[in-house]
Amino acid sequence: MINENVINEIYKKFSKPHKNDADLRLDYFIPILAAHHSIENDGFEIILKDVEEFSPFRRFLIRSLNAVLEFDKLIAFVFRTHILFLGKEDNQLHVHIKPEKKKGLFGRLFSH
Repeated sequence: MINENVINEIYKKFSKPHKNDADLRLDYFIPILAAHHSIENDGFEIILKDVEEFSPFRRFLIRSLNAVLEFDKLIAFVFRTHILFLGKEDNQLHVHIKPEKKKGLFGRLFSH
């Protein structure tokens, strides 16, 4: 089960972009998702064709990915500021936006 603790660990563990495209194993994950999602990999970006055209989550650059993780019923595309969860057994798409860090006393005093 993916809860807030798991999501926080994902952000902590995968805070930096991947070093090698082969580490993402997109050749393994894209065919799994293609059964329920209209997904395309052109080598530079991934396009989710079944998402509305004006959605910011429709296409994303592969170089901006930090990791791709597999769970029981989901595959997670991890970015610095958000995680896209795509269903392996259905066409569901869930987005988790990373909350902003709370500012301390000095941050509140000296921020714009």
